[in-house]
Amino acid sequence: MIGGTAAAALLVYLTGPSLAQDESGPAGLRVQLGLQQSFGSYDNLSLGTGTALNPREGRSTLSSTGVALNVSSETPTQTFNFQIGGALRYGSTPAGSTTETGFVDPAASLFYTHEGARSRLQLDAAYSESAISLARPLWDFTDEDNVVTPPSDFGSLQGTGDRRASRFALMYETGIDAPLGFRASINRDSVQYLNTTTAQPTDYDRSSIKLSTFFRFRPGTALVVDLSASRYDNNILNTTNKSQSAAVGFDHDLASGASLSARIGYTKADSKNTGTTSKDSTGVTGSLSYATPLPSGSLSASYSVSRSDSGAVDTLRVGRQYVLPTGSIGFDIGASSIAGSSARLIGGVNWRQTLPSGSLSLSLNRSVQADANNEDRFTTSLAARYSHQVNETSSLFANASYFLVDGTGTANQTTRTTISMGYSRALTEDWNLDAGINYNARKEVAVGAPTSSTLGRGTSNGVFVSLSRKFDLN
Repeated sequence: MIGGTAAAALLVYLTGPSLAQDESGPAGLRVQLGLQQSFGSYDNLSLGTGTALNPREGRSTLSSTGVALNVSSETPTQTFNFQIGGALRYGSTPAGSTTETGFVDPAASLFYTHEGARSRLQLDAAYSESAISLARPLWDFTDEDNVVTPPSDFGSLQGTGDRRASRFALMYETGIDAPLGFRASINRDSVQYLNTTTAQPTDYDRSSIKLSTFFRFRPGTALVVDLSASRYDNNILNTTNKSQSAAVGFDHDLASGASLSARIGYTKADSKNTGTTSKDSTGVTGSLSYATPLPSGSLSASYSVSRSDSGAVDTLRVGRQYVLPTGSIGFDIGASSIAGSSARLIGGVNWRQTLPSGSLSLSLNRSVQADANNEDRFTTSLAARYSHQVNETSSLFANASYFLVDGTGTANQTTRTTISMGYSRALTEDWNLDAGINYNARKEVAVGAPTSSTLGRGTSNGVFVSLSRKFDLN
């Protein structure tokens, strides 16, 4: 198994390019079935630090048989994708481990979009269960633009047990390019943990709703009114965070192809915790952004003020994107401050390159993100992937990632490092073989301690081999 749970790895493989499929063929209904048999042997999967309260685990030797179904369809006005999968896992685990065997990793997702003459509908829903000790690597959360967006609990994943996650997002827009238009969106994310062996992470639920009204006085210019509300619940910490916002602004497309957007509004955010004093933050919020195309790419700049119960988050960014003959590179730099604290450097680099005999991608980002406890924290993520084509059927790969969540007055600093290297071979047009090694490490620095003093550091080494096949059923 290259990384992560069996079902997740198989779905990534299943939706990738196939040697047997002509991607230039006509769009329409496509039904694919994927099978994967993987074997792996790992020490200290829980990333235990070796202390009395968090001992190192012994060796886990696991066999996983995964199956996944992918149904997709694309027309000029509609896109549909449905995935479902699961796995059978057997093997030996060390004493004290709660990594499950038997039927594991059930996963299902549905994505649908519909474009009307002046309307748009989008639905995105998913459910999954996975082993905490077999967490997906950071590069698995890379989208089609090479932007890495890990889940908010990524830094706190430790120990063994199961993670149950679900999400639902619905957006409907009507009156597109009409004098009067409306857009409504609803989002909900839920994460639960079962049979965990450490105190962290904790269960949480997030939900939000946003309503926007567009008054278009002329083509390319709209007055916009936004109303939004959000709620966060953490049943373990007995915490509830709520926020309500109202904003007014405009979106304007310039004749040069540039775009200008501005919002100004008011936000009220509050937090309640059983047995402690509630806290709140109210005040002006807003944003201003500008983007313009250039002969070799684009230029962008933005400033925003958002607000949580802890206070305002001010963010300034300037970015430049370049289109290269065989790839693209973009970078941005700026500063952010949380609740009136001193501004700190943020920014990132996004690079993709096609090489004569392979490919290279790198995504680096430092920004303010809300963690699993809904606390705003400076977060740094780095994901790099490299592949070298040995011949028509064989390739070597090396992937690496680094994830850092800065410490605060109430939360520890955590870092997570993952390295995976190996060999991939297309045995036939239908069968693919992967083999390699994995390295994982997690370090936690106690609140108030110097960075050289750690609360604990756990490492894990492993080897894997997997055999996969993709069937086109239509």
